[in-house]
Amino acid sequence: MLRAARLSAKTVATARSLTFKTFGLRLQSSIPSKPKEHFTRLTEENDPQRDAFFRYTWGSWLQDDKAQKQKRVTRFSIEGTTAVVNGLYSAATTGAKVLPPLKNLDNSVTLTHNLTEALIGTKSDAGMQVQSMASVHEGKHHRIYKVTASNGRDFVLRIPYPLDTDFATAMKIKSEVATLDFLDLKLGLNVPKVFSYGADASNPLQTPYILMEYLPGDLLMKQWAPLVSDADAGEGKEILKKVVDPLSEFQAKLLSVDFSKFGSLYFKDDVSVDLQKDAAYEGETDTALADRWKVGPTVERAYSKDRGHMTSSQLEGLLGPWDKSKPLELVKSVSDLELESLRTRIGLSNADSANKVEDTERLARMVDTYTKLGAMAPQLFNTASPAIPNVQDLFKPRFSHPDLDPMNVIMKPTGETTTPYFVDFENVSIKPFILQNNPQFIIYEGPKIYDLEADVENYAQLDEAEQQQYDFMYHRTRNQHLWEAGLNERAKHLISSVAPPVKLLRSPYVQAVDRKGDQEYLYVEAAMIQLEQIWDMYAQNKLVNSDEFPVKFSSEEVEAHAAALQAFQEEIVGTPFAATKGWVPQDMFDRLREQGIIVEDGENFKLDVDKALEEDSQE
Repeated sequence: MLRAARLSAKTVATARSLTFKTFGLRLQSSIPSKPKEHFTRLTEENDPQRDAFFRYTWGSWLQDDKAQKQKRVTRFSIEGTTAVVNGLYSAATTGAKVLPPLKNLDNSVTLTHNLTEALIGTKSDAGMQVQSMASVHEGKHHRIYKVTASNGRDFVLRIPYPLDTDFATAMKIKSEVATLDFLDLKLGLNVPKVFSYGADASNPLQTPYILMEYLPGDLLMKQWAPLVSDADAGEGKEILKKVVDPLSEFQAKLLSVDFSKFGSLYFKDDVSVDLQKDAAYEGETDTALADRWKVGPTVERAYSKDRGHMTSSQLEGLLGPWDKSKPLELVKSVSDLELESLRTRIGLSNADSANKVEDTERLARMVDTYTKLGAMAPQLFNTASPAIPNVQDLFKPRFSHPDLDPMNVIMKPTGETTTPYFVDFENVSIKPFILQNNPQFIIYEGPKIYDLEADVENYAQLDEAEQQQYDFMYHRTRNQHLWEAGLNERAKHLISSVAPPVKLLRSPYVQAVDRKGDQEYLYVEAAMIQLEQIWDMYAQNKLVNSDEFPVKFSSEEVEAHAAALQAFQEEIVGTPFAATKGWVPQDMFDRLREQGIIVEDGENFKLDVDKALEEDSQE
């Protein structure tokens, strides 16, 4: 159905060289090297060194580097941080009784039950001050600062990048804090305690923030060795399981609660009055928790990413929550959101009011694709299918963590051992498990190889380069199988979600929610075209809701799709760093500039292909 992209040998060689350099760097460290340190005087608001303290420094972009970095400036009031930290000790209680979140006059919010002496220490006679502050991590969506108070206690201050609208940022912070609170108080999981937060800029820090417990330790990612041989030290799979098992166990606990709706979790006062009357889940006997959380609109990333052209009123009607009896409404909601977004973009472009030049022909093709997805949504799954074991369990509302990843696990020292603590719950939603994909660090959608000798003809006679390619496929297949075996062990009633037919059925939806850019609508289209070819068989087995495929692709449409997809694949394969949208880790960027491989191109940068091939041949 899909033709492979044919590229020049020079293009392929260059892309392969830089791709493997990037992948090799990731396998060696898995964690970006620390940026150059910058210092500022805490007591001087106008210190000229202060700007450097807020700038993004962990990578550079080949295109629009200045604009991309400006989007990630995390300026906040350091003096306001002192006020918030000092306020923790004033609000601390002795009994650690679980009370509703305390909304302060300065618009910050405090979770008083976490303000125990064991976590924040005691207030000094001279009052509390911020003694020092350091940037410790710059992630995809936010920056982490370590704040040390004058009593020696450390805190984590997390500042989101201003990438989304104020409306979306506020929703995400409110939901994430409530989710952390739920995981701590209801499920007893190892997550950082939240002390204070502000959902918008009307607080002493003058920016949205979360102030939480500081957890010392190394990231679990340091132990992740995805290409380890099965025979290494006789314990290859055991090395992998040291990373896979803690994450698998954590996921099983996340999945243990059935909620009353699809959406995301909030504190009671953060949802509308009409949503406050419904319990978030059934069976709560603890009076302190019974009315503490509610299910409200979703904060899943697909609903807020690149939606700056839409108004909050446009978005509000598309974010749920959705009735638990209508799980396929989530598929329809993604289609509806994309169509509303596309029509707004087309309207702005026609009125010459868009903030970028739009490809209106592509936008029109996207409208057609998402219209088809919306028409397919009600028929995509038979929610009572007798062919899917435990089908009702698969459609219940359960937590969905989009970044279940060893990069988000801190191994906290506890005596002579370490204990995994799970951090970063941004964009966590509540949705059917059957619509959830495997975690990104483990997922593999390429050719599956379960046994090199049995599955690859004449494997032993292949040259080293070809063997390495098959080795890579084998290791990725093995790792995903290991994850799915963990799901079968810990949540056997949900294992049908990884069956190949189920994966194919949800693929149009998964491609839609995972879309990173406009051209990836082609993946949504490809998933639907693939389903059309096997729909009759799925209908006969009662996996879907209609005997006929819900939409039609003409032969001309299929041919045009194949050509467009091939062109897009050629562009990706022929463009190093395409997978990161042109972002390059800063240490690699600096090294490639020194080597003359990355060169200036006006206000942007480009790759010197000949120089890259020359460097690769020398290695």
